[in-house]
Amino acid sequence: MISLRVQTPSRLHFGLLGWGPDSVRQFGGVGLMIEDPGIRLIARPAQAWSAEGPLADRVLRVAHALAAQLPTPPVAFLVETAPGEHLGLGVGTQVSLAVAQAILALAGEPAPSLETLARLTGRGLRSGIGLHGFRHGGFIVDGGRGAVGGIPPLLARLPFPAEWSVLVVTPGRGPGLHGTEEASAFAKLPAIPQRVTDRLCRSVLLGIMPALIEHDLEAFGRSLTELQEEVGLCFAPAQGGRLASARSAEIVADLRRSGLHGVGQSSWGPTLYGFSIAPQTVRERVAEELKARFSLAPGSVRWTKGSQVGCSLDHIES
Repeated sequence: MISLRVQTPSRLHFGLLGWGPDSVRQFGGVGLMIEDPGIRLIARPAQAWSAEGPLADRVLRVAHALAAQLPTPPVAFLVETAPGEHLGLGVGTQVSLAVAQAILALAGEPAPSLETLARLTGRGLRSGIGLHGFRHGGFIVDGGRGAVGGIPPLLARLPFPAEWSVLVVTPGRGPGLHGTEEASAFAKLPAIPQRVTDRLCRSVLLGIMPALIEHDLEAFGRSLTELQEEVGLCFAPAQGGRLASARSAEIVADLRRSGLHGVGQSSWGPTLYGFSIAPQTVRERVAEELKARFSLAPGSVRWTKGSQVGCSLDHIES
């Protein structure tokens, strides 16, 4: 029997660029796909729908929702690895797209477009970073939602410098806003003034992107910090400050003192990130000292790399 192994990276979301009645396009955004933590699952034809492993309930909900739309044969899923949900890593989007891709592939359907995957799974309602990152990996800029509908268009996809390491920190606190709570928060947030959107777009176009192409980590960090400060202020009414918690603010300050660049919060948090080109021994010391100072759980602090690829499907014998 032929089975499929599906692997996807996780997503760091650096910020949205604009929303409100005066915004020509809604949301827009910038983010990065990362190798670890990633999602890996096995899908095989079966007599009945089933799922095992981390996030099995979500996988099964996605599978049943897709089966209600298309006459596809049942599939059994085994989730081998997956981070927790609602941590700011885009897990919901990546799992949903991976499950849909696997079901369609096992059913013998042609490779679906991102528009089809988004429609079948209900993903990409605001940000397009996870959608395009699922397909392409790398650093992603999306153009937001326009009046004509469709998924947010991909404006830029850049490879992330292989020599830059990414520190991912997930403090022990509740999940970030999601689902109906997230929708309610956006409904109550003040519109982003046009002058702020202008500054955010300038930071991306004339700061972050050129620095990536030139492999200038310090310039990248400065521009990303500017973006995060502005975006955090826009989200402050919903999360009580520029960051999701006082603990997150303390960790961010500590990482900056440790010499990391572009330190910030992914989406609604709680996941935090920072970038470094320091030797491995220095990076390991930073991680260990951070865990000790803030009593962080094992596995909540990890060094990884930007993912240069999106989702992969491999046939395996089972």
